[in-house]
Parts: sequence; C-alpha cells; structure tokens
Amino acid sequence: MELRILLSIIGAFCVGVFPVGNEAYRILAVFPLPSKSHHLMFDSIIKGLTGRGHQVDVVTLYPLKNPPPNYKVIANLEGKQESLVNQLSVAIAIQFGSDFTRQLALRSGNPFCEYLGLPEMQEIIKNPPQDPPYDLVVTEACAANCFIALGYALNVPVVLASTLIPLPWLAESLGQPLFPAFISSYFTSYVHPMSFPERVMNTITVYVNNMKFRYYTDAFQNAEIRKYIDPNIPPLRELEKNVTLALVNTWHSLNGIQPTTPGFIEVGGIHMQEHYTPLPQEMEKWMNDSTSGVIFFTLGSMVNIETLPEVTMRALYSVFRRIAPVRVLMKVANESALPPGLPDNVRTFSWIPQVAVLAHKNTKVFITHGGLMSTQEALTYGVPLIGIPIFSDQHVNIAAYKTRGLAVELDVHNLSEEPISWAINEILYNPKYSESAKYQSKKFLDRPMSAMDTAVFWIEYAVRHGPGALRSPVVDLSWWQMEQIDVYGFLALCVIAIIYGTVRIVKVLLGVRSTIAKKRVKRD
Repeated sequence: MELRILLSIIGAFCVGVFPVGNEAYRILAVFPLPSKSHHLMFDSIIKGLTGRGHQVDVVTLYPLKNPPPNYKVIANLEGKQESLVNQLSVAIAIQFGSDFTRQLALRSGNPFCEYLGLPEMQEIIKNPPQDPPYDLVVTEACAANCFIALGYALNVPVVLASTLIPLPWLAESLGQPLFPAFISSYFTSYVHPMSFPERVMNTITVYVNNMKFRYYTDAFQNAEIRKYIDPNIPPLRELEKNVTLALVNTWHSLNGIQPTTPGFIEVGGIHMQEHYTPLPQEMEKWMNDSTSGVIFFTLGSMVNIETLPEVTMRALYSVFRRIAPVRVLMKVANESALPPGLPDNVRTFSWIPQVAVLAHKNTKVFITHGGLMSTQEALTYGVPLIGIPIFSDQHVNIAAYKTRGLAVELDVHNLSEEPISWAINEILYNPKYSESAKYQSKKFLDRPMSAMDTAVFWIEYAVRHGPGALRSPVVDLSWWQMEQIDVYGFLALCVIAIIYGTVRIVKVLLGVRSTIAKKRVKRD
C-alpha cells in the first residue's frame, strides 16, 4: 500500500512538473477482445493516462496487476468469455483466416455488444456518474463498433485504438481515403509498386470486405444499441462519423507513406516501454551462455507451436540440430505435446518475456507468425525475421518487412526441411538482413516525440475540443461525391454539349455557305 501511495505521489509530481493537459479527466475504456496481445497496446495507453493523473475506468478481460489508485475495473469480463491465450491450434488458425472478415464480425464483434446489457454497463448508461462525469470513451477499433455508441449515451467524444493496420471500416469512420492503388489492404500482401492485376485485386478486396463487414454487423449492432442504450439512437454508421480520432499501431517508415486525415494518429510501438519484463534468472543465464547466437521461435500468444503437424516438427528438429552451437528458444505452452527427440540446443518455456529476449545481445533471428506487436518489438531491437504468417494481418505485416530487407517468409502450408533450412541459414549468415534491421530500427524510432506522449496529447486534445475537432469533411460525402463522379460527369456532358453544339453550328454554317454558293452559280 505504501508503494502505491509513493507511486501516486511521484506520478502527481511528474504531472505537475511536466503537464500534458490542463486538468485530470475521467475516461471510460472498453476493451472486450479476449486476445492478450491486443491488450499490450490498450494497457499501455491506460498506464500512460493514469500516469498523467487521469482517472480511467475499465471494462476488460485482463485487469492490470498492481494497478495505480486512479485505475478502476468497473466490469471484469473474466468468466464471461474464454481467453484466447494458448487456445488455437495451427489448423484452427488457418481455418479462421479462410474467411477472416466473417469470423471477425461474428466471433469478435457482434457477441461483445451483449456486454452493453451487463448491470455495470447499464448503470453507467442509465445513471452516468457525476462525481466527476466522464469526459471521454476509449474503445477498440476492430469489430465491436457498438461501443462507439457509449459516446452518444454519455455525450462525450470517442477515441478508437487500433492494434492492427487500419481496417477499411475504421478508415471509413475517420474519412480516411483507402488508396488501394499503392497501399496494401489489410486482406492482401501486395506492396508498392503494384502491377495492374494486383491493383485490381487490392481494390476489389478492400471494398468487398468492407461491404461484407457491414452486412454481418450493421443490423445486429444497431439492434443492440437500440436495445441497451436508446430506441431512438442514430444508426451506428452515423455515430461512427463522430469519432474524434483513432490511435493506430502503425508508423510510416514501416507501413508506408500515405496522405492522412488529422484524426489518423500513428503510435506504432506504443506498447514497448510499458511491457519490458526482465528475464527470469534461469532464462537469463541460458541466454548469456548462448554466445554463438539464439533463434527465438514463437507463434504468438494464441497459436501453439506444438500443434504443427509432426512431420513439420521433425523437419524443425532436424534443422535446429544441424545449426548447433547456435541455440533455439521456443515458446511451447505444453511441452508434453511435442514429439520426442527435442535437440540438445533447443530450450522451451511456456511463457517467455518476449521484449527482453529480443533486446538481448545474443538474439540473432526471430521466427514469428508476423503479428504487428511482435514484429515491432523485433524491429525496435534490430532483429531480422523469418515470418510464418497464418491469418489476420500477418501476411501484410511480413510483406512490409520483406520489402524493407529484414525478413524472409515461409509458407505455413509447406514447412518442409529444405525451405526451413534455407530461411534460417539465409538470415543467420547473410549480413544484409541484420544490417537492414538495424537501419530500419533507427528509422522506426526516429520521431519528434514518443508514441506514448503522442497518444496522451491527442486523447487530451479530444477531450478539450470535442467530437468535431478533427472531423474530416469526407465523412459527409457519398463515395461518388468524394471521387467527383458527379463533377466529372457534369464536365464530360458539358464537353460533349460544346462539341455537339460546335459540330451543329459548323454544319449549319457549311450548309449556308453551300446554299450561297449554289445561288451564285445559278445567277451566273
């Protein structure tokens, strides 16, 4: 208790010495997604806000351990849904990615809207606190857009937080043009410059998936907000247009340069500082003793390596055995599920402090599923990658790293010994990858202010200036107005009318001239 009080005093002192805003605000944060990796970003934002003196009330499945005094869990979702940590096999993850938009909408979107009916949520909606009142709602930009309606219920601005590269429906909410001619969609892995067929497919993929998402979510989520908030509430599509801004886990040096609306705030890597956990003593000794280098291998917080087919695991064992004395560190939730014969140079742990491992001087290669959080951690510490993307944004993430020269990619459907051996030896012994990783790391970290300071500034800005502060005019236009189809059509008609009129006048003049000429001939 004394430590918490001391930290609170230190935090208050820092806020006083280094003020970011004019006053402390009360913020409602709603993060229902059961993916632990997504909460790395959410928890970092929450810690950044509480560290600057703001009161943050949270709806979450993963409450903070040792929370500050100005942090309060108002609805704990533990027991109301199952955490996805170490719950997916490779096969299920591949299946999940086969129609990702549908799965996202029906599994990670619509069901969460029922949480609006929780007694704790209904108390906030029907009897909002006044001691003090809420100043802002922060929620995830993923598939449960229904929580945007809390801004309407509480009459406060809404800020979205996206752990992924922007989904098309987020861009639509912000009035952020999609630029499929040169920006890869969430659902493809094309890179600039794209060929004509790639631009066609990229464009189709963007708009088809946006329409699919709207088809699966609009009616259901509108019904939920009318049921739990207000029968006369405006449609969700209209509420989305009043989102003040979105904090997006991207940075242009990695994800590409594009024109952006002011409400599109890039804070890529914001989770890094808040989630550095030191290595356990046993693991640290093993890492320090690995002077020939370490390959770190994980498929993230949800997908388990040990669910790879046995033939794939045997191929990995064979390659890992041959690269000794280089060592391999693997995150394996259930070691007993591994085939027997684990090579002597391989260690497994059920939990690994990933940032600390990637920061270690002996880590030479990161074999990864390609999640944005994980790859940003490797990028921060200049570690080259071997990507094995499975679903979601993993394909487009790895494509970005390949383009920048610090990654190679393996096909999850073809993990035989030959490609695995090639990839590991290529990254280990071709210096161009480590050199590119170090250069891209410097570029990624070279910013005018930290990601955390950027996020907190714009959140406070949203409170100070309200929902319309950064509202793009694009949200008030239909697609054909935005693309100037009506203007170009009108101008085309004008040109056609001028050409037609000119031709008619010329014909008339030529006719008159011909008539005059004929009369002269008759006279003569």
